[in-house]
Amino acid sequence: MPIILQSKFFVFMIWRVMRNRLLWLGVLGLTVIYGLDGCVKANIITGQNQIDLGLTQVVKVDTLTPILSTLFVDSVPTSAKGVAMVGGYNDTYFGTIKPRTYVQVSPPPVTNLVVGSAFDSMTLYVVPTKYYYGDTTQFLDVYAEQIQTQMIFPPQQYQWYSNDSFPVSKVLGHTRVRINPSYPDTIYVPIDPAVGEMFFNMMKNNDQNLVNAQQFATFFPGIRISSGYGPNPGIIYGLKDSVMMKLYYHNPDLARSWNFMRFSFTNSANQFLEVQNKPLPPLDQFPRVYSDIVQQRYSFDQGFNNLVYVNPLLGYTAKVEFPYLRNMYLQDTTLRTITKAELVLRPLVPSFTYQYQLPSSLGLFQTDFNNLPGSQVSQGLLTLDYGGSDTQYTFDITSYLLEQLNDPTATAYKRGLIIQPTSANFYTQINRFVFGDKYYQSPYSSPNFYQSQVIIYYISTKNTL
Repeated sequence: MPIILQSKFFVFMIWRVMRNRLLWLGVLGLTVIYGLDGCVKANIITGQNQIDLGLTQVVKVDTLTPILSTLFVDSVPTSAKGVAMVGGYNDTYFGTIKPRTYVQVSPPPVTNLVVGSAFDSMTLYVVPTKYYYGDTTQFLDVYAEQIQTQMIFPPQQYQWYSNDSFPVSKVLGHTRVRINPSYPDTIYVPIDPAVGEMFFNMMKNNDQNLVNAQQFATFFPGIRISSGYGPNPGIIYGLKDSVMMKLYYHNPDLARSWNFMRFSFTNSANQFLEVQNKPLPPLDQFPRVYSDIVQQRYSFDQGFNNLVYVNPLLGYTAKVEFPYLRNMYLQDTTLRTITKAELVLRPLVPSFTYQYQLPSSLGLFQTDFNNLPGSQVSQGLLTLDYGGSDTQYTFDITSYLLEQLNDPTATAYKRGLIIQPTSANFYTQINRFVFGDKYYQSPYSSPNFYQSQVIIYYISTKNTL
């Protein structure tokens, strides 16, 4: 069985080698030589660089072939995430995308209105965050619509998902805005005066549908905020979940002093994001089955053209496997230990711009044939080169590959790593990332430029016989 020598033990062995040449022969005798077929060998033993250190040498291998695939779940949980979105855009790789936000509000405290008080107006306040995705020069229509039915979880469901939705009964209000994401202003949506007048009269009459919070959730289930039913505006903005409505009225005194009632955001469990998506090929190959089953398509499958897709809000993540790793180790009888290993992923040059930005960070998470993410192994460092071909994520996978070499079941159980954004922004941003496998030839670079690459440095001993 091959033996991987840890660093301290390896140093000790080299010292013994220098003391006793017979021990050197014994070490080589312990290694069993395994052959590989010609195809795999071509992927492994070419393209090596060596640094001669006397009896040992550092070997760089950059031709190990990782196997990449796109994973898909047709819905992701989006409730109680503390963030909302509005807008839409047409994506070159993922198709049309339009998020809509659902929120629930509570009635105002009971207000004793004086005789002669009169209704003035009602306004919905929506506060943008600094997050955006798309062309900020575009105007955005913002619609507020009344949800028609009460938001109650179905049996055995405890959160809302990106493919959940509720019908709406009417448009409450509309505005058209252009937002500066550096200094986002509050979006003011004027509410239909008839709706405001209705709420005002209910308060005057102490109507139980307004006074009792539970009855109010049935009478007024909530608000859907969207960009309407027209063409996508080419921009998506993040919103705070602290949506509220204010009903303004005045008293019949000489100063006509004005007051307001506040309908505040409530029940974060019922605040969620619906994401409408009409996918483009090849992503339309994934059936929409409304379940938590993880579907998988390899980059070499028909139609995928050596490409892999990541967009967690739409249900897409990626997986990388290293089925040839043990073969590489078994083939090279002089390999003693891996000192460094990196996974390099390069996004397609035309797939990202200043407007359509890459995720700020990506993580690698352990997985197996179930394709469910486990513990995090590494976090990728992003190097940006807009307009060039040097943009890449670099991951340190040294410890992981060392573990895989000691695990003879790694290939059988399809052990690998899931590529996805870290938990901080997994559901709260458009984390869009398209990249190619080792065989994808980019038209924006030299023919030898691979989109994905594993670089391994290992120490080997030289046969001096």
